Amino acid sequence: MQQLDEIDDEVAEDPIVQSRADVSELLATLSQASDAPTEFDAVAASFSSEEVDFSTDAWIARVADVQGWLRFDEPLALQSTEQFVRSLAGLLGFRDVADVVSGPRESPHLTLVGLDRLRDRAERAVRLQQVFLENYEADGGTRESATRNWIAAWEDEEDDSAETLTPVPVSAKAATWRINEFVEAAKAGRLNLAPSYQRGDVWGTGARQILIESILRGIPLPSVILLKPSGGAGKPYEVVDGKQRLTSILRFVGKHPLAIEIVADADRTHPGNNLRDLFATDYPRFKRAWKGLFGEPITSSLEEKYFFPFKLRADVRGLAGEALEPLRGKYYTQIKDSSIKVADDAVTVADVFEGFSEYLVPIIVYNRATQAQIHEVFNLYNKQGTHLNAEEIRNAIFHELELTRTILVAAGDSDPRIPIESVAPSLLEDWDEIGILQETLSAYEFGTSRYRRTKVLSWIIATLLGEKTGDNLPSTARHIDNLLQRVQNDPRDRLRDPAALRDLFHLISDAVDFHAGHAELWAAVFRDGGAGTKWQELQLVGSVLGIAIVAAVRPDDFEELCLVHSDAFYSASKSEAWRRPEKTQTKTQWEYISRVTRSILEIVGVDPKQASDSLRDRFGSSGVDALLAVTGDGSRE
Repeated sequence: MQQLDEIDDEVAEDPIVQSRADVSELLATLSQASDAPTEFDAVAASFSSEEVDFSTDAWIARVADVQGWLRFDEPLALQSTEQFVRSLAGLLGFRDVADVVSGPRESPHLTLVGLDRLRDRAERAVRLQQVFLENYEADGGTRESATRNWIAAWEDEEDDSAETLTPVPVSAKAATWRINEFVEAAKAGRLNLAPSYQRGDVWGTGARQILIESILRGIPLPSVILLKPSGGAGKPYEVVDGKQRLTSILRFVGKHPLAIEIVADADRTHPGNNLRDLFATDYPRFKRAWKGLFGEPITSSLEEKYFFPFKLRADVRGLAGEALEPLRGKYYTQIKDSSIKVADDAVTVADVFEGFSEYLVPIIVYNRATQAQIHEVFNLYNKQGTHLNAEEIRNAIFHELELTRTILVAAGDSDPRIPIESVAPSLLEDWDEIGILQETLSAYEFGTSRYRRTKVLSWIIATLLGEKTGDNLPSTARHIDNLLQRVQNDPRDRLRDPAALRDLFHLISDAVDFHAGHAELWAAVFRDGGAGTKWQELQLVGSVLGIAIVAAVRPDDFEELCLVHSDAFYSASKSEAWRRPEKTQTKTQWEYISRVTRSILEIVGVDPKQASDSLRDRFGSSGVDALLAVTGDGSRE
């Protein structure tokens, strides 16, 4: 007869038992919050993990209680146990209910696979619940602002529930570099700090100072992620993640390639002033020499512009301790010979940044990685805390595709120092007309951080030209990825043609310019649900898309056609049919955009079939049929 402790060990090691316990704790945590986003009410009565009973059907009520926090694409069916299980299976990404539950129909039990999928969703929900609560409880926080941030956090996460893992091993290696190895790599041109898909330098001086202070204190840095380009030998590695950190380090020690180039040019035009030597050995003297030669004092903003060195913080919030306090407020050239202790090693500051100290930075280098493999890895990083959003992942994966780069440039999210012809040469010829998109998108004031403009522009283009495949409605991120993957896979795709890209961005630019220039068409309550001081993304996408489709059919007179019906536009935008849905999940987003777009086409009398034919003639594809099919004929307003 087995001993009691042996039986307990067997139970504890049963993966079903462990998964049930994990999910129970997560669901109980979700029930504890006394505040909730505006999309749903707080859980009426919190419950403990012991009350989530997976041995009966009691767990069903507990999942239903917290489904608002789980943010499924549509509400769970509560009419019967069978319908609930069927809807849960679909929302978790399963086609076969048997993959999710087992046991009798009246008292179903979640399978191990079903528990794992629910746990993954619940873990994400708990983490993003904390995002909501922190925003709501912050100074000046409101339920509405916290809800917006909560929704954005969900949307920023990659929807990987339907991802299929690639069977081919990822070709990558992990290593550690000393800081001087990054410095030498940048000096030799083997490190591309500004890939075309990256934003400009978004860190302020304060963030850079804190990073350098962390290194001087011996605090480890996160991994730097490098990607080996597919172009072959001789091309530099691209910095996928870690650009801000490396830029800060190179600037601090006076080794940023752009700064070196600027100083070298100044030295050539003003020989005999030893500008190069002063820059490398005595930066304060260099600053005085520069002012004397050019009449231009080197301020912090100029240091930022030229990638020149910056000094450490001077106040008590910075470095502390006998060895570190004397470094406050100094430039690197002033402290490089100072002795400190890093990684239990007595070294000079110069040893840390340019020598062979034991301070090491982890790196991950990807070789020959496919788009799907990089996608998988980035999703893993997100779960482990890196939190790259969908646009950051997409720009890294599809950066060799000019469509991706043209969207980035036209949206205004590319590095402004990189010439248009180096990033999106197809747009250069007509940039004077297309470039207005950057300012217009910013003026909508829905936000510019973390590629927000790129997301909105990608969303519009994917919905305009992406032909939906499969039965399920894809998330916004998946829909955009599907379009880019299609273009990536087909060398003959029309959206690889420079002329087609110019035509596409002329169409979008004309539509956005008209849309933004005629505020009388759009009721204030439609723009943001209130005073109309700024646009929300969903309403913007739906209305711009409608205008773009009209412009595709009537390119010569779409403006006059819309203005003739301005009263009808305004009335429709005030109507209940155009009111933003309370729950902006995948299905409701598709339905809303479809409803607004269909209404615009009906107001101006544009035939959807004619619109689809026009788009296919010009760009090789159309998303109009798939979009309008979401609401169908019965949903016309």
